[in-house]
Amino acid sequence: MTGERATKHPWAAALDGAVDRYHDVLTAYVDRGGEDHLALVERMVARGAVFAGRPICTFLRPNFVLRSQYTMLLGALRHFRSAVIKTKDLVLREPELLELLALSDGERSLLAHNPAFESVGVVTRLDTILDSDSLSLVELNAEGAFGVSYADRLTELFEGFQPMREFVRTVPATPLVAGGSLVGALLDAWHEFGGTHVPKVAVVDWQEVATRPELDMICERFRRHGIPARFVDPRELEYKDGILSAKGEGIDLVYRRLLTSEILGREDEVRPLIEAYKARVVCVVNNFRAKLLDKKVLFALVFDPRIAAQFTKEEQAAIRKYVPWTRRVEETKTEGPDGDEIDLIPWARDNRARLVLKPNDEVAGRGVVIGANVEPSVWERALKLALIDPSVLQLRALLPTSMFPEVGAAGELYFSRRYTELDPLLFRGELGGMFSRLSATTMCNVHTGAGTVPTFIIEDSSAAAGQGE
Repeated sequence: MTGERATKHPWAAALDGAVDRYHDVLTAYVDRGGEDHLALVERMVARGAVFAGRPICTFLRPNFVLRSQYTMLLGALRHFRSAVIKTKDLVLREPELLELLALSDGERSLLAHNPAFESVGVVTRLDTILDSDSLSLVELNAEGAFGVSYADRLTELFEGFQPMREFVRTVPATPLVAGGSLVGALLDAWHEFGGTHVPKVAVVDWQEVATRPELDMICERFRRHGIPARFVDPRELEYKDGILSAKGEGIDLVYRRLLTSEILGREDEVRPLIEAYKARVVCVVNNFRAKLLDKKVLFALVFDPRIAAQFTKEEQAAIRKYVPWTRRVEETKTEGPDGDEIDLIPWARDNRARLVLKPNDEVAGRGVVIGANVEPSVWERALKLALIDPSVLQLRALLPTSMFPEVGAAGELYFSRRYTELDPLLFRGELGGMFSRLSATTMCNVHTGAGTVPTFIIEDSSAAAGQGE
């Protein structure tokens, strides 16, 4: 299923017109002997747009979002952000609500330490499904939010791509560049932490991670702003005499890409980072309280009457409209997605095609079960496991599809249909960039083979005009 409607919404028609226009420009360029499309992927590899040794983008078209869709997204994000902040604050005050998030003992221990600045989600990514005028906010990634510098590098490369340059002569497209917002957000956290000088920045993750090229690009971005930055493996860190350092050079600000689960699972290897964080001698972004936002149960909590009562009417309306119905998996009666009272587990068993099951604490799509894609026996086993291992049930939002051009092995141009997911990048809760993930399956995750393209905003009038050319 693609989510297409019998009668197209004007936004869908405008986008289809812009896509057709782009494909016409690209095809005409190739037909007259142009060769820039043959070099684009090689250029991406040369410029570091690589994930786990493979090009992160093999496509010849960016994703397009209408200005009207972008405006809708901004409005939804404004209310979602304020609702999430209220949820986080209430959870930190109420032990009973904190219990619902199912934090481990190690996570609770880290949570107890005040990071010395208020913002929990300095850098986050919000996984979003956008189909014409339908918008679903499905998951928040507050730990190791992937994609900031990849998105910028791909945007830069597509701006120089000859068919794209020809396309924007008739359909202007506005890029979204996230790197400046990333630097600004981390510096804001540093100043809130009490920093008064230009900080020495360490981007910290394991040396062998698949996203290492992106981390080098992040360091490059900081240095472009006159801020010393380098990649550091956590095993290189030392904490002595109140100073966190690596190879003899002090560190003021850590941009943490390590997951909390990895830190707790390899505590002996990262002990200097933990000790420096607890002593508040280094500013760590995102701090360890960001784990609250990363739990999938967060999306169930925003529907909890005890929490929703704190929201404004506008926030409540936005949650109902833009966040798919979500519940923690447990033996309970609750309000179903259609407004009636349901017995959750029997109802979930009978309605698997409408649902997605997500572990509370996994990343990279691990453990996610899409009910429509599995047999009833598999779904039944997944539900039983979810009663033991904290998980959520979420109403499935259908991914839209679109045609994207690629280059074949013999250099030929071909088109394939891909599922698309939109990924807004948030800096202190404000939209600061965006990219899209494309997949041949309904699992849009780079760890399972999905690719990434930059996202450009096109004006409604320009897109509509492009249909008639």
